Amino acid sequence: MTAAYTQVDPAEVGVSADYLANIDALQRRYLAENAYQGSVVLMARHGKVCYFKAFGKADEGVEMATDSIFRLASMTKVVAAVAVLQLFERGLIALHEPIATYLPAFADTKVAVVKDWAVTQLRTAERPITIHDLLTMTAGMTNTWWHGLFEPPIYHVVPKLYHEAGLVDDLNTPPTTLERNVELIASLPLIADPGTMFDYSNNSVDVLCRLVEVVSGQDFDSYLRDNIFTPLGMNEIWFFPPENQWHRIAAVYWAGRDEKQTEASPLGLGMLGPQYTFSHDKTLFSGAGGLHGTTADYFRFAQMLLNGGELDGVRVLSPASVRLMTINQIGELTNWQLTQNKWGYMVDIQQGENAPAGSIHYLGGPGAYSWQGFFSTKFVNNPRLDTVIMTMSTPGFDGALPHNLRMVAAATAAVVD
Repeated sequence: MTAAYTQVDPAEVGVSADYLANIDALQRRYLAENAYQGSVVLMARHGKVCYFKAFGKADEGVEMATDSIFRLASMTKVVAAVAVLQLFERGLIALHEPIATYLPAFADTKVAVVKDWAVTQLRTAERPITIHDLLTMTAGMTNTWWHGLFEPPIYHVVPKLYHEAGLVDDLNTPPTTLERNVELIASLPLIADPGTMFDYSNNSVDVLCRLVEVVSGQDFDSYLRDNIFTPLGMNEIWFFPPENQWHRIAAVYWAGRDEKQTEASPLGLGMLGPQYTFSHDKTLFSGAGGLHGTTADYFRFAQMLLNGGELDGVRVLSPASVRLMTINQIGELTNWQLTQNKWGYMVDIQQGENAPAGSIHYLGGPGAYSWQGFFSTKFVNNPRLDTVIMTMSTPGFDGALPHNLRMVAAATAAVVD
């Protein structure tokens, strides 16, 4: 069942149809250049959809449709943050509590320190990891797939330890669970003391998902369905799409060529590819990147956030918690690995009128917040303009992200009142 939305003429919500036509022109250009093979773009203002179109193909012989199913990948992280904040609102957790209060394996966390001659030593962390640290990506955790990609020598050490230990943080879905994977995370060292460094880490998120399981008594999949998806009428969003819906899943094509990616490819020490979607093992509910869904379903989630936690008379989060999510929570630190913007609780935040110097990540002005997925999907909420913009494509490794950002800018410019 397609998620409900109201569609209106752009002029009714102060959006220029002439300016929106720039999105169509960009789509024609990018498809002709084989930048990607298919895309869906949605724009809403004042809660009403004023642009929703599909372009190109979803698979060989299959046109892209507005109800095609996408691999949401890291857009899942925003959903995970909402789940954690629901527990906070109910008084079940406190944000500055040590995570070890609920997951005792983190009681004696170590930090890896690279000495002269590349000798690695372990020392006790200066303070415990808190829930806030995990939400802000400042817990000191990293990923296998950051191995060797950055200058600090620690990136040659800890990601390798993760990999050698068998940690799963790269979209693969072997027969494991959040419980087992998080126990492994707790046994491995940090790259920095909690609260001192931003590192975009899937492992931070999956620790939070395990926290949700422990506190709620439900597996993470069931918790999301009962507390977020069903209340919001998000009927076509899954960790593992049912087989009778596989024909609607948009295939992953390499950026820049008309060729499908069917096998995993390396990034650092990770192996990232699309086949986890069809996994026989359906036990790892990774809030770091495991969800699949339609544009319309995720739009309902994004609109809920823009509305301050409520949609169609159903409240799933308080306005106070939405503010916590969508303000700068990392001080002078930045999302230095990916956007150079600020970071809230699992969302990227633009602070100035423009993106930071040298960054392509213009989101539409001060206070606009966003996140994206590995397979070139993105949402942007702009409270100042009261808009939701979604640009959904399929190339892995953020292959269509620069093109998505051009369309975000074009959609933002279409607001004329």
